Amino acid sequence: MAAGDGNRVWFPEMIETLRSRWNVAMPLLVLIELCNIVDGMFQRRRPRGPILRPGSRCPECGRIVGSEGQQRHSISVRATILSLRRFGIASPEVTKRTEKEWAKYRAENRLDLYGRSTSTAQSVGNDSICAHATPEE
Repeated sequence: MAAGDGNRVWFPEMIETLRSRWNVAMPLLVLIELCNIVDGMFQRRRPRGPILRPGSRCPECGRIVGSEGQQRHSISVRATILSLRRFGIASPEVTKRTEKEWAKYRAENRLDLYGRSTSTAQSVGNDSICAHATPEE
């Protein structure tokens, strides 16, 4: 992974996937699946360190892992929608309409930020990783 890529969220292959799979008539369930695909691509590219509970000591560096700022990040459905505008895939009007539809759909179906039912959703980003995480080679 190139220098600085550990902080990058939208990698070129993720943007290309959005360009090739998204369309204006896409149902929200398919949009959620597209978000999951893009998030999976993101998770495979992110460097990961040892998974540790907040307050525990890293076996490699001896640092105590904090509870905030060292969490895994995932790409939400809203972030996916906003990226459509950011990368010129959809017009601002379409993006705004889709964002409103998603907010309404999410509330009606009691979904979390990632499109999962809040009653069965697993927590995302609650596992802390050591701050010295290095990219896998």
